Amino acid sequence: MFIATLSFITLFSCSEDEQDQLCSLSIQIEGTNGASTYTKFQVKLTEQKSGAITTATVNDKGIATATVPQGTYKIIAEDAENGACTMYGAIDNYMLSQKNAELKLVVKPIFETLDKTFVLDELFFNCSSNDGAYDRNYYEEYLTIKNISDKPLYADGLSIAIAADPNYSEAGKMTEYLKKNQIVISQLYTIPGKGREHIVKPGQSIVIAHSAVDHSEGGKKAKARNLTGADFEIFVPSQYAMTVDNPEVDNMIVNFSTFQAFQWGYGGGISIMLVKTKEDATQYCNANKVAMNNPNAFTTKKQDYVILPTNTIIDGVEIGAKGELVHKALPNDIDRGAVLIDDTPGMMGGFKGLFVQRKTAKKGYLQDTNNSTDDFVVIANGQKNYIKK
Repeated sequence: MFIATLSFITLFSCSEDEQDQLCSLSIQIEGTNGASTYTKFQVKLTEQKSGAITTATVNDKGIATATVPQGTYKIIAEDAENGACTMYGAIDNYMLSQKNAELKLVVKPIFETLDKTFVLDELFFNCSSNDGAYDRNYYEEYLTIKNISDKPLYADGLSIAIAADPNYSEAGKMTEYLKKNQIVISQLYTIPGKGREHIVKPGQSIVIAHSAVDHSEGGKKAKARNLTGADFEIFVPSQYAMTVDNPEVDNMIVNFSTFQAFQWGYGGGISIMLVKTKEDATQYCNANKVAMNNPNAFTTKKQDYVILPTNTIIDGVEIGAKGELVHKALPNDIDRGAVLIDDTPGMMGGFKGLFVQRKTAKKGYLQDTNNSTDDFVVIANGQKNYIKK
């Protein structure tokens, strides 16, 4: 966890025979964008030995004052509303022994301060087929994002990025960007909201469907799934759109798509990331395009892609096919391994109903070791229904 920058000024100390005397602590909040945001913060001091909790409000100058006994404290500052915050800072084991003391507490965006926030959980890109040889259930891809922290978190502004570099072909120019702590993506889609609209409690998930419709057609197609209850859908409007927009399900913001469509790779070989950009995602994409050859195309015509810093990646999963993983598309600090399905990448694969899900670790928590080889399991026909309630 981020440990806030700490400084204090001793004015005069409590003597040894004044162990029960209260001390005044002045806390200066730093790291916000202006005075208008200061009053949204609350400071909580927890005395480590007794467990006693003291809270203090923050004034328009960013200062909170608390009068507490001497002791060792954990001090937290956050702009919580409805139990969830967007900015957070903490100091562990702060020893308060002065009658008057001052400290600075630096707060940062919550996604930069917590070790664990959201992870990719259920991944269904393979799609299924029915009894007929070519009766396939297109566009029933979906994924879930789960909050694995101990805090309610806002999902507004989280993005799904699709890696442009297929890992079943030889490494090329796209792979070179990894050496610069960058990655080439072909698509970016973002959860809408102004920052405090989509709250996700610890252990809860968000469902994102490619097409949030009943693919089973009322149960007529036994292997297809009903996704009408998805939280969001990825509808890419274009004159060649192959899916229908479900007006009852909120759309992801389409920040960028090389192909003017959602493409995840039915047969594997296309990796996925959970991303949080610091600026508006669409503006970022527009300013960071690069023209490159499509690794899968037979022509030399270049297409636009986007260069993304790897430090914006919250979670990532290297997805491949058995015997076809030629090179890694994701950096090792994001995913040291890969989840491999028994299929053929490219145009000839898919529709085997191969479902990928993160394993459950101790006490019901999801396993997250940044190694998809160990963290995920492939389950035939394990994909789920998410039906509108």
